[in-house]
Amino acid sequence: MMKAFSTISRRAMLTAAAVLLASTALPTQASAQEEWRVTSAAQPGLLRDHHVRVTEAIARNSGGALKTEFQFVPSEQDALQQVVRGRLQVGILSTIALASVIPEAAVFVTPYLWASPAEADWVIDNHARAPLAALADAKGLVLIGLTETGWTDVVGKSPFLAPAEVKGRKIRVSPAPASQFFWSSLGANGVQLPLGELFPGLEQGLVEGADLPFVYYITTPAAKSAPHYTLTRHTHIFNGVVANKAAWEKLTAAQQEAIMKGMPAYPELRKEVRDAEQPLMAKFESEGGKVHRLTDAQRKAWYDIVAPGQRAYVEKMGPGAVQLFETLQKGRKAYSERRQ
Repeated sequence: MMKAFSTISRRAMLTAAAVLLASTALPTQASAQEEWRVTSAAQPGLLRDHHVRVTEAIARNSGGALKTEFQFVPSEQDALQQVVRGRLQVGILSTIALASVIPEAAVFVTPYLWASPAEADWVIDNHARAPLAALADAKGLVLIGLTETGWTDVVGKSPFLAPAEVKGRKIRVSPAPASQFFWSSLGANGVQLPLGELFPGLEQGLVEGADLPFVYYITTPAAKSAPHYTLTRHTHIFNGVVANKAAWEKLTAAQQEAIMKGMPAYPELRKEVRDAEQPLMAKFESEGGKVHRLTDAQRKAWYDIVAPGQRAYVEKMGPGAVQLFETLQKGRKAYSERRQ
């Protein structure tokens, strides 16, 4: 009996030891995978789909180091602050929002900065990423990719086809310097509202118009309360995919490289946004919305009022902004020379 008891005890002890080893190993394995939250203010639709693709790509290319989750934050400025503080690890944020931490980023949304979409594409692809990455790094952020929002146009409860039609009208002005510059140049009666307050503001008549990119606009209540969309094409908006630097530096160099290389290609995302515009506009119009397509002469009337103030607008942001503006102007010149 003693021998049997001894054998059973040894077996029980070995089994217990194995269970204990397994139970202590599991938390160690789970803790090796960091959980990252990726944020943006995109409403459900194409732009949100792009941001979810970015979220999934980060996890997929991390080599198992990361588990990611998309988190919607309605205010881009709030989302950016959470990324800077490390409460969220990655933000997909417009250059408008980035300017709240990186003032020079507002240069990218200078109204009428670009002569054409093709020019904007080439200069951004070849001359914008490196300076934006350096500016982000100085603020504790790492630029790991780009996504597209599109071209910004004027929306209204009534048609705004000419600059004279917005003069003195109550127009939503965002906290961004570019928005303030654009609407003040046109003599609008600007009402500063965060993005989240724009939609009730339009519905309640607090403001009569604003400016928004179409692919975003149609995902919001503004498409119903301000159904007139005028193609002024005055500002191009792209987004930086920025990671909290402290979180990023926990990854190995190989993991960082794989994540950057595995990001959805910006030219592909940009093309998807542009390809989506016309079908979405046709659907919008079929449901009662109005898209006002300006002639070159009509659009020039907006340009002639706003563009002369570009230099003063940039200089207010300081020497760094002027330097970035000049870099982009050199890029524009290089693009022009390539076409000759």
